[in-house]
Amino acid sequence: MNEPNRDDRLDDADIALLAEALSPCEPRPGRAEALKARVMAAVHAKPESESARAAAPVVPPSIDGTVLDQFVTVRAQDRPWHRVAPGVEMCTLVEDAERRSILIRMRPGSVLPSHHHEMAEESLLLEGDAWIGNDLYLTAGDYHYSPAGASHPVLRSPAGCIVFIRGEREFHPRITGGLVWRLLQSLGSGLMGGDRTRR
Repeated sequence: MNEPNRDDRLDDADIALLAEALSPCEPRPGRAEALKARVMAAVHAKPESESARAAAPVVPPSIDGTVLDQFVTVRAQDRPWHRVAPGVEMCTLVEDAERRSILIRMRPGSVLPSHHHEMAEESLLLEGDAWIGNDLYLTAGDYHYSPAGASHPVLRSPAGCIVFIRGEREFHPRITGGLVWRLLQSLGSGLMGGDRTRR
């Protein structure tokens, strides 16, 4: 099995430099107001749910008398999302020493770099659509299996998507000049609401 080249990966410092090199642009008219309205609605709704949770007694969950402390439940509203690429977020549901179950949420037009699989990986597209390379198009409900030792081409999502993935803990991206260009285009598209013309 070939080891992925460790020198072709961007570290956090390189990603930060790429992000800083982008020129700021104005959002589409109305976009800033719509975003502010969504944020403010979430801010005003949050104290009620937090106070309701604080008032509820903490009791180990059980079903038919069986205590469920050995099970893991991640509620949709409590998912810990974090950014892994421009327009792409990941939520780790459960993991052990070698494998993990995650959700990947991709905004429309976002891309994930090509990557190598040391272990087998299973994926189920829950929402939206995605292209694996230029030949394999997936829609909601499609299942995809990658054997150990396989390399995935770039994953892109024209309309955005959410994917459940069960695979290895480590991600082995293959960074190329073409990938950096697509990531920069994706960043520009997200900042300008799909309009790729420079201002």
